[in-house]
Amino acid sequence: MTKKEFKEAMLRGLGRCMIAVRQEPEKYRDLVIWACKRNFAYDAQSEGTRSWYTYAMANVYPDKETFIGIAAEALKKHRPNGNWDLLHLSEFLMFFAMDGYESARKAVEEKYQEILAGMVARKRRPNRTFYELSDLEQLGLALAVDRTSFLCISKDFGRLYREKSYMCAGDFAWFFASKGGQFRKTMESAACKDENIACFFRRESADIAEREERWKQRKKSLPEGLTGIRLSRWLANKADQKTVKQYALAYREQTQPELRAEALMAFSCCPYPDDPQPIIKDANAFCAEVQNAAWRALENIRHPAVREFALNNVDKGIRTPENFALLATNYMPEDGKRMEELLREMISKKDWDGVHTAGMDIYRMFRKGSGIPRPKHLLPLLYEYNPCSSCRESALAYMFEHRMLTKKMLIECQFDSNDDIRKMAAKRLS
Repeated sequence: MTKKEFKEAMLRGLGRCMIAVRQEPEKYRDLVIWACKRNFAYDAQSEGTRSWYTYAMANVYPDKETFIGIAAEALKKHRPNGNWDLLHLSEFLMFFAMDGYESARKAVEEKYQEILAGMVARKRRPNRTFYELSDLEQLGLALAVDRTSFLCISKDFGRLYREKSYMCAGDFAWFFASKGGQFRKTMESAACKDENIACFFRRESADIAEREERWKQRKKSLPEGLTGIRLSRWLANKADQKTVKQYALAYREQTQPELRAEALMAFSCCPYPDDPQPIIKDANAFCAEVQNAAWRALENIRHPAVREFALNNVDKGIRTPENFALLATNYMPEDGKRMEELLREMISKKDWDGVHTAGMDIYRMFRKGSGIPRPKHLLPLLYEYNPCSSCRESALAYMFEHRMLTKKMLIECQFDSNDDIRKMAAKRLS
């Protein structure tokens, strides 16, 4: 594997990089160092950082302190900015800390104390986007590896709740949701003895109760109080066909562009029940709001007219993700080659957002009850090139269902950046 191929595979989190590092560590040393210093996950919010993946590769080298030092220096220089680098760096160092490298733990603890001190000194909340708060929570997630560390961090967070009037219930909801269940009994016991921990527990529990109540009220909402996507979901899940047709008629009768777009949003999730020609016409409307609503509605419609519209668009050179979604919904086996060409075109252009979106459209075709033929030949491409490891997991699940997984794939999946993929591979191989 060339260094260019290695980096591209590493950016996607493929397990073959670990195998390559084990075989030729010095060849890829500079790329592993590059990976140590930054989060390079495609969508860290859904798939997490690539910290374990990078740690596993760095752990191959005998001079582990070199990689620890590089990450520690990057962590020291980090300034709050709202990205995921801090979580990647702190998790990466804590993996080494759990191996006994105290310098790694010290680097994370020092950064935590630095940001905590800044929070204690702060007199007001700067704005809705509070990066220091987010960073403190991320560092807490990395450091809370046992009961003792969890309670210490809970105590710090409770102190902030008690002393800072600008703090809001749920400010540490991510930390509480991720670690609270694991250490709940310990926290409840400690709350009886420590007011800071008790405050943290009360504020986060109150936030959960409030959100659950809001969700209950939302589920009870009548259709008259719903608009847009919420209304469309209600129509798709609870409304009878007569009601759906009434909303379709209301859309067709509306001539004012803004109101027509709003009416059409009722079919952004719910399939439109009548002839789709009015929506096809609106897909080329002068008003951008109407046009966007039309494309969203067409994505749910499996109809010969919509398929013809999408295929004609391809012939005209239209290669947008929206048109690919129409092809996916209206896929027929004879369209397989054309869809593969479009997917490969995105890959050749390194349009990873396009590949990611196309992947989600293709996985939708594999869901039970979709009524769409399954283009199995596209799954290996999505395994190989989808930039998101969570979506790669879906591709592998469907490949397993269709007996398409090879032993070579399973071997490299043991070292994938996605923890669930690694577990799946270990189970299948055993």
